[in-house]
Parts: sequence; C-alpha cells; structure tokens
Amino acid sequence: MADASNLKAWAAVSIAVVAAAPALVVALTMAPVVSARSSDHGASFAVRCDFSHRAPDDPIVHPGHQGMAHSHDFFGNTSTKYNSTYKSLHAAATTCTRSKDTAAYWMPTVKWNGRVLESNRAVFYYRAGGKKHTKVLAYPAGLKVVTPVNQGVSWRCGRTDNGGGRRTPPSRCASGELGVRIIFPDCSNGKLDSDNHRSHMTYSRPIDGKVRCPKSHPRSVPVLTMNVTFDIPARQRGKVTLSSGGASTIHADFFNAWNQEALAALVKRCINQVPPSKPRPEVCRA
Repeated sequence: MADASNLKAWAAVSIAVVAAAPALVVALTMAPVVSARSSDHGASFAVRCDFSHRAPDDPIVHPGHQGMAHSHDFFGNTSTKYNSTYKSLHAAATTCTRSKDTAAYWMPTVKWNGRVLESNRAVFYYRAGGKKHTKVLAYPAGLKVVTPVNQGVSWRCGRTDNGGGRRTPPSRCASGELGVRIIFPDCSNGKLDSDNHRSHMTYSRPIDGKVRCPKSHPRSVPVLTMNVTFDIPARQRGKVTLSSGGASTIHADFFNAWNQEALAALVKRCINQVPPSKPRPEVCRA
C-alpha cells in the first residue's frame, strides 16, 4: 500500500510539472537574458541623465491628456509632458551629460514608507547585451518603449551596476541609498509604437545556442538599462511603494528624441566597434 501511495504521489507531481511547463517556457522567453556588466565593459556606452521634474503625465500611454497618468519622475529631457512629440522633445534641453541626448526617460514616482523619494543619480547604459555586437542598430527616431511590468527589474542597496540585486526591494539599506535597475526590451519589429505600447518590442533570448532576436522582432537594438538611486534613511526599516501601486508594478518608459546622428555614431563607435571582451574607450563612459 505504501508503494502504491508513493506511485500516486509521484504521478501527481509529474502531471503538475508537465502542466506548468508551458507557463514556465513563456516566463523564460519573456524575461531578459542580458547579463549585468560593469560600467567599464565593452560593446556599450553610458550617459548620466539626472532627475528633471515630476508630473502625472504620460505622452506615450496618455498622449494629449494632461494629468491622466499616475505620477512619473522624468529624466533627461526637461520638457517632457502630456503632449510631448518627437519634434518638441528634440528641440528642448536635457539634464543628460551628453548634450545630444534629448530623449525622455521616466518611471513611476518611488516612495519609502509613504514619503516621496528624490532621485540623487540616474545613469543609462546602452549595451549589446550578449547579442552580436556588430549587428546592433541605433534606435529609430521617435521610437516609444514601455517595459513589461516588473520584468527585467532588480533592486539593491547602493548604485553598483555589476549584477546582483533582487526582484523585491530591500527593507533596509545601511548605506542610506536605494537602487533600482530596469532593463528595456532590445528587439524591434520595425514599428515605432503599437496599440498596447509594448508588443512592437521584445527581449532577445537564447536561440540555437546564441542570444538573438526572434524572427517576429528581427531588428537588434541596444539593451537600454536604467539605473536610478535614491537617498533613504540609513538603517531604518521601510517599505517601497510606487505611484502606480506596490513595488511589483515597477516599469519604465523611453521616448527616443536623441540627435539621431550622435546616437548612431555612439552605437557604431562604442558597440559595433568594441568587442564585449574589451574595455570600452573613455568616450563611451558616462
């Protein structure tokens, strides 16, 4: 009887594993596979674009509707608002260390124990991300990207961009600094936007033993990684929430309004011409 019971138990486990397999495959293919690299690694360039302003606007999801979105913290372009367009952004000023980067970056406002946090630093890395570095193309002008909710996200104490972190925010940081890292999709189907603002982009994934873009989204573009840090009370326990809800609602947006010639030149010089195994030139650092 004991043997029969064991057989039934193992059968139940086997059925559960098989039933869960499709969902697991979907989860794995949706998650970004880019490995975290240090800020000096090759096939990449960086730009620091600190906090600019805060507003309940979203020119991608709610274009033309002022105050309709939850609160967002905007980085880079200083003019980003509910009715921003590629033309208006391209003509505006920027907080970025690279003056040609007039792109708009934003994320939900972050809170600690209900208190709004002010970002003290934001650095954006553009990387090959494990894909063939010589084939990475610059983002097309006007591209709009919204990351999937709570995908490609890691939280940490401090600002180091060398991997690590975890899916949920820490409840205490002895350093007095909270960091979040958000990875954007790096494969495009050639369109600048889509009805849900996400389906025109997807993450690269292992295909035939190499990291590639799927046939549905064949255009290889840089892996954009957003790294933002905030000052919090050192050693004091707390809870992270967002203007969009709990910490699990974390996401970010990108509206490409770079000077296109400057962006293409950086992709060529810092990604296409620098093998991942080599240190990146000084010009490619933030």
